[in-house]
Amino acid sequence: MSFELFREGGPLQAKKTGQDQYSMSVSIPKDEDGRSARECPNQECSPGYFKVTPGTGITGQTIAYCPYCRKSAEPSDFHTKEQIRYAKELVAREARIGIERAMREALGLGSGGKRRLVDGLISVDLEIKSSPPSHVWRPYEDILRRDLICPHCTLDHSVYGFGVWCPDCGKDIFTAHVQGEIRVIESIVGDIDRRKKELGSRVAARDLENALEDLVSVFEATLKMEIRRHRKAKGDGDDAIDAIMKKIGSRLQSISNAIAIIPDFCDGQSLCAPDCEDQKKLDLVFQKRHPITHNLGVVDRKYIDKVRSGEVEGTEVRVEKAEILETAKITRRILLEFHNKLFTI
Repeated sequence: MSFELFREGGPLQAKKTGQDQYSMSVSIPKDEDGRSARECPNQECSPGYFKVTPGTGITGQTIAYCPYCRKSAEPSDFHTKEQIRYAKELVAREARIGIERAMREALGLGSGGKRRLVDGLISVDLEIKSSPPSHVWRPYEDILRRDLICPHCTLDHSVYGFGVWCPDCGKDIFTAHVQGEIRVIESIVGDIDRRKKELGSRVAARDLENALEDLVSVFEATLKMEIRRHRKAKGDGDDAIDAIMKKIGSRLQSISNAIAIIPDFCDGQSLCAPDCEDQKKLDLVFQKRHPITHNLGVVDRKYIDKVRSGEVEGTEVRVEKAEILETAKITRRILLEFHNKLFTI
């Protein structure tokens, strides 16, 4: 006796396509922001995990890209392991329901799953007791904190850290990530006056100090990623690149050091001209990070010797709203111009 494991239609829109062959459609749940998770099919790509908002970007897309390594493949190849697990469990649940249905039909059981075989002094009943269909848990989704809309194809997506490529159009959007991080800092600084009024001067001062630390971090992280990408394009292996980054250490937190270091690892390309106005301004502000990070904002002898600003040892370093906004503007310009020197847009 033959039977159909899956009935056409149903929650998975089953359709028979051949002998014991079916096609089904599984709708993958989105996160609370309406985004769907994706995972790079390149097993060596790290982190490889990102999200996109369906309906944005390229419609009728046939090729998708990894924002980290630019691996290209069909969009269906970017399903996550959790999504595949979810789809398999849904199909398995429907198969179990189909098997139980086929057994009831083969044994001639009614809708209640029972059939009386012998009726008399001794009754014999045949019964199948079914347990409720197993629950299928939604795919587990990581929380990604960096959202971006591609300036080329308008894809709304989220990534870990700084992505380089748009998952839809595959274009270089690294500088859009950099600008996005700087805009966040500018937004924090733009809210200083309200925070000062509601929470006091010390909270506002800490906001400014944190904004400065974040700017230096963006500056350093961006340059490290640019150097890594450039060396990778030159054919250097991961071990060689790691050795370079170990040699550089934390020296890219200083623009003076960065100007001196970068040409050695970027085929002579310069960050900006030595002793230019931008360098002087960033040097002065970036130096304030030392007492903020290491001395609770209190001016020490090391800071005075480096900056020679006339500030008194033991007092608190002053960070002003206007200078942070100006520093953000200069940082953005330097990083974008350097990216354009290294890579063709």
